[in-house]
Amino acid sequence: MNTLAVQIKLESRLFLREKEALFWMLAFPVFMMVLFGLIWKDETWGGTPAIAYILPGIIVMAVMMTCIASTATGVVEDREKGIFRRLSLTPLRRQALIGGQIVNRYLIVLAQTIILIGIGIGFFGASIAGNRLLFWGVLTIGTLSFLALGFALASFIKSEKGAHPVSMIVFFTLMFLGGCFFPIEQMPEFLRPVCGALPSLHLNDALRMVAAGGVGFNEIWQELPVLLGWFGGCSALAVKFFKWE
Repeated sequence: MNTLAVQIKLESRLFLREKEALFWMLAFPVFMMVLFGLIWKDETWGGTPAIAYILPGIIVMAVMMTCIASTATGVVEDREKGIFRRLSLTPLRRQALIGGQIVNRYLIVLAQTIILIGIGIGFFGASIAGNRLLFWGVLTIGTLSFLALGFALASFIKSEKGAHPVSMIVFFTLMFLGGCFFPIEQMPEFLRPVCGALPSLHLNDALRMVAAGGVGFNEIWQELPVLLGWFGGCSALAVKFFKWE
């Protein structure tokens, strides 16, 4: 346990030193929140304030930036630089190394979410109408699903040069087809079955139902099997194909 705590602290320090990563994972979602909030702060979509739809979408976007783009790129870079190989010669266990990265990224997601909710509530009149513990629980499941996807991608990406474009293609696909910024009803009919299979859509829908609709677990449980399915499937792929060198 002490080893894991030390690794979490180390991962956090390394993250704080990466100014570019700080911008993309913290400042960029805030910029998007402020921009969209200013544009649509007085609008309503289908009787629902636009900000109530936008806020969960930007939170999901931030989660995917941290758990998919940053995770896949960072892991591949560390592997290619030989960091994992050198660490394998130390007493540090692989479980502690991966656990430190997972917890560090989870803490980043919590920080992103708190900041975005604070801005949404404080400046644009957003609210979390439903149970906040339920909102956090759904967010946690979604975060674990996307982290598993990020590690699975890192298992198949062979080089640092390929990590960024591949992870960004996956990120943008999940963002635009997952209903982050507009309903899938506006999508072409042939794309809707694809959208329905994406974890981003179900995380968006669940968070919006809790935040804007104030619904309980009985109304959102049907969104969770897809998220858990992605978590289980991607975790299995990551365990089977993950390369340390």
